[in-house]
Amino acid sequence: MHPLLTKPELVSILLQQLENIKNHCDEYDSGNETIIHQIAEKIVLIFHNSDHSKALLNQLKLSHVPMYCSSEKYNSKNLTNFIGLLKLEHQKGKGWNYSSKLDSSVLITVSQENWWNNKKVIIDSDGIAFTRGKIIKSLAGLDPLVLNTSGWTVKNAQGNKSTINPIPETVRQIAFELLESFRNVDLNKESKLHCKYNND
Repeated sequence: MHPLLTKPELVSILLQQLENIKNHCDEYDSGNETIIHQIAEKIVLIFHNSDHSKALLNQLKLSHVPMYCSSEKYNSKNLTNFIGLLKLEHQKGKGWNYSSKLDSSVLITVSQENWWNNKKVIIDSDGIAFTRGKIIKSLAGLDPLVLNTSGWTVKNAQGNKSTINPIPETVRQIAFELLESFRNVDLNKESKLHCKYNND
């Protein structure tokens, strides 16, 4: 991101990214799973700091804004795989599967650091932990995602077992949390960035 952008320009860019994520989520909900990668790319621009660019939230000094979290708490005594952002449900004619919750009533607030980097939202079959940041960055092409789902199986309507891929629905739930977190935030008011380049 260009370092000389003004506060109103940065706010406009962030609002546009959030709108893009919402539109991509609508497309995903309509059956286009491939759009998940584009959702991840938009989320990376908002949250990820690299050697070459600062996250939009950092540029706008919005890192104090709390995030909504819907993840279940991981119990280390539980020997089964952990998928914290999804619910297991039975769909008529399809059988069992994991799906995003998309339920605002289960949301609690956490810090951005906890939400992005610290909270484990998936533990795979090898016991490897995955945070939202790890999942989103990998899908956006910054890191390869190696997820062992050999222990994750669900039964379809005919009783046949298949291995599930929790990533698309997990990204959908992450996007839901993000959009809910900023739904009622006045970005101009909350931003600690001083408005430079004014002519007054």
